Amino acid sequence: MSEGNSGKSWLDGEESGVSKTHKSIGKALSSPGIRVNKKTHINCGSSARMAGNLCANVDRIRRQDRRNNTTINGAYLTKLPRELVRSMAGFPTYGRFFYLARAALNPPTGLCNPGDPIQPTVAENAFVQVILMFRKTFIQDSVLMMELHPCYPTWQHSDFSDPAYLSFRRDMLQIEAQEHDPAPTLLQ
Repeated sequence: MSEGNSGKSWLDGEESGVSKTHKSIGKALSSPGIRVNKKTHINCGSSARMAGNLCANVDRIRRQDRRNNTTINGAYLTKLPRELVRSMAGFPTYGRFFYLARAALNPPTGLCNPGDPIQPTVAENAFVQVILMFRKTFIQDSVLMMELHPCYPTWQHSDFSDPAYLSFRRDMLQIEAQEHDPAPTLLQ
């Protein structure tokens, strides 16, 4: 029988730590409307997927979590079908067609360097690392996103009124307006 600090056991009606964790995870997921039946290993799955997204070796993840091949492939490293992701991104579901017109123009280096020093808390650190990894792509995509959602509050930031960004934006819109022949830029 497990005893807690109060001297009561879980059999006497005290809520166990596992039960409290399950309730907390359930509340956190239900708040945005996410429904999950399996809460016990949710952290294992998300941590393995995050490691996979950061290009960690699958064998190392497997050894670290002491998972067998079936478990890690079936539960923790699940991915959306490649064909679905490709079609949702606007690419054909076959072949190696990954041409993006926005990649033809690199943003000015001054826009890619963070202006203010970032001092994240432990909880924010992983998110900030992802943002820093994708800052070039974000700047490139921001031009088209601004066209789709011009009133979005993010565009009020001073970086988006910077002369270097405005020049980059003008050039990017000209590239997007042209007909594209992706043949020279296909990935092999």
